[in-house]
Amino acid sequence: MLKPDPSTDRAAQAAKPKKPWRRRLLRWGIDLVIAFAVFQLISWWQARDLPETGGPPPAVTFTDLQGRPHTLDELKGRHVWLHFWATWCGVCKMEYGTLNAVHGGLDDDEALIAVAADGEDLARLKAYVAEAGIEYPVWVAEPAAVQAFKVSSFPTNFYLDPDGMLSSRDVGVTSRLGARARLGCAGL
Repeated sequence: MLKPDPSTDRAAQAAKPKKPWRRRLLRWGIDLVIAFAVFQLISWWQARDLPETGGPPPAVTFTDLQGRPHTLDELKGRHVWLHFWATWCGVCKMEYGTLNAVHGGLDDDEALIAVAADGEDLARLKAYVAEAGIEYPVWVAEPAAVQAFKVSSFPTNFYLDPDGMLSSRDVGVTSRLGARARLGCAGL
């Protein structure tokens, strides 16, 4: 049996072009751009039926965890992030830490209100919020309020300016960096 000539193996390896790091970096960049574009397209598609920005939000009443009624009018004068979520939503669970961090860093003229879309059993929702370590205010939306905002997937976010008008809206999970970017784009 013939043994391969080591000098030819080295020559073959040397002749084989190696991918330069720039090429790999470009490929990763293209992959990231494509992933970002797909994410944006999906978010746009999910948000297509939401109430238009520039106008008032639907006039609905929410309930806090103590059973007290609230409307968005009481938040006028503040930038508001209205975050619709559900306890059964796995993606929503990934945001609790992010929302706690954002809530802890808000100024007096800013508010984060999480709106639970499945809070029919207030005692169960209260226990869930405590167990999950949620530190931001949670209001409950009746099914009519969820329909008024045309929320069909979770999480869905609405941003209100100090005049109480819808300034922005989006659908989907976010990271701390993403939350800061979304708030910046919404004027918060």
